[in-house]
Amino acid sequence: MTSLPVPPATAPERVLGWDVLRGLCALAVAVYHLMYWQDLATVHTLGSYGVYLFFVLSGASLAYNYAGQMRGPADAARFLVTRWLRLVPLFLVACLLFLALLAVRNGAWVDQIAWRLLLNVSFAFGVYDPTIWALPIGGWSLGIEFVYYLAFPLLLLAVSRRTWWIVVGTALVALQWTWIQHTAGSAAGYAASSVAYHQVPAFAAYFFGGCVIGAARRARDRAWPQAAGVLAWAAMAVLLLVLNSPAAGAELLGVRGAVLFVACFGAVFASAHVRLAGGVARVAPWLGDITYGCYLLHPLFFFGFNWLVWPRLSTLELAHAAPAVRLAVLAGVLLASCATAAASERWFEAPVRRWGKRMLAPARKPAAKPYIDAASISS
Repeated sequence: MTSLPVPPATAPERVLGWDVLRGLCALAVAVYHLMYWQDLATVHTLGSYGVYLFFVLSGASLAYNYAGQMRGPADAARFLVTRWLRLVPLFLVACLLFLALLAVRNGAWVDQIAWRLLLNVSFAFGVYDPTIWALPIGGWSLGIEFVYYLAFPLLLLAVSRRTWWIVVGTALVALQWTWIQHTAGSAAGYAASSVAYHQVPAFAAYFFGGCVIGAARRARDRAWPQAAGVLAWAAMAVLLLVLNSPAAGAELLGVRGAVLFVACFGAVFASAHVRLAGGVARVAPWLGDITYGCYLLHPLFFFGFNWLVWPRLSTLELAHAAPAVRLAVLAGVLLASCATAAASERWFEAPVRRWGKRMLAPARKPAAKPYIDAASISS
């Protein structure tokens, strides 16, 4: 069986192309929501495939960083705690803020609040019906992602041999396709099957395919010019707009679904190998840094404004306001979300991660004293 070259033990450099694509996906999901919630437009492909690209990017980033580095149960446990510390600080804040917003709006706390918080803080809600049990809007994907983290050590082992990743990848593609057909594509329709669809099997091929891309990128950098990345991002955007369907869920099925499925991997693969320069290279880390915060925070800013501020400004529902007003709200929420996400990354999330790395770093054994052979001295 052919294997990928064993990567060096040194930490890999940051892949700026993934930062750009990750940030664009977060902005696409936010724009989709803000247009949909305000009846401006419905571009289902932005919401769906913006999230699906996250799964591919997540698998790629993890395999790129951990390929050849996970050698036993201790490494696997350290990986899981590290990933939990990466997700939970801002996620917990989002949970508490959303609970507070709901309480102010409804005049009462949600039911089973302690149980819901426990499921969310542990990300255990990803195992079953994540769209029901996740507290933050969009949080369902993070619960599912954490389930993939649990399986990641085995998936990483699978990508180390070509025969293995082909077999596992084929099986997961078949599982994902079957799951989509029997839920989103069922006679009941997407709306009635949405909860059944949003489960771990529906996205497993995306995450594992990302793992294959990430391990391959760690083994070899093709060093494509920046124009290749721009072309890939533009092509993905065009496909998402051209293949959009007015009916929710239709973008997952038939030719649309097949083309966009393949395009997700193509965009992540191309982004892995581009060499960025100039302004694009300078903005790429910022896009990567604001991704998680923008994804989690934009619903809080929007519904905080819509529920608490807008009723004091107008008797109309926000969705019935003039288009210029709704576009201004969209722009304002995006700006607030990105600015807060950048601040959170710099002064909250990054310090927590650094603390976690110090706590989880393997204890260094004291240097052994040099062995001195008495016989050699006497001679």
